[in-house]
Amino acid sequence: MKRRRSLSVLFAALAVLGVVMSASAQDVYSPRTLELSRRLHCPVCAGQSVADSNSELARQIRGIIEEKVQAGESDQQILDYFVARYGVSILADPPKSGIGLGLWWMPVAVVLVGAAVVVTYLRERTRLPVTAAVDDHDEELDAIARDVLSHGNEAASR
Repeated sequence: MKRRRSLSVLFAALAVLGVVMSASAQDVYSPRTLELSRRLHCPVCAGQSVADSNSELARQIRGIIEEKVQAGESDQQILDYFVARYGVSILADPPKSGIGLGLWWMPVAVVLVGAAVVVTYLRERTRLPVTAAVDDHDEELDAIARDVLSHGNEAASR
């Protein structure tokens, strides 16, 4: 029983130590640095921001951002610095101009074209049976009318 309790205390202490160490690692950066690092993709990590990545390059980028924040550079100057070195793909929210604008509007265009195709298909699909039914109905009415007229003429001639 004592051994189980000792292990529980040890695991709890390790958990607290881990939380304190990770919190202190995040605390060395200003909130502005962390916000800017969330706006940049990690160049070596797929789908992670610089703020979320634990890679050495991401740590270096966070350090550079912190230095630039402390030097008084604006957010745009800091982002431009990284775009000049890594290209527009480092931005988590790429600019909506040039080829980037086309990439933003591409999904909308695809949805609109798809909707137009579906609407056209459904119109054609529903129009054909109705026209065929009307044509069949007209022929049926013509046959009945001829039948009535021929019987009416026979009755009048008798």
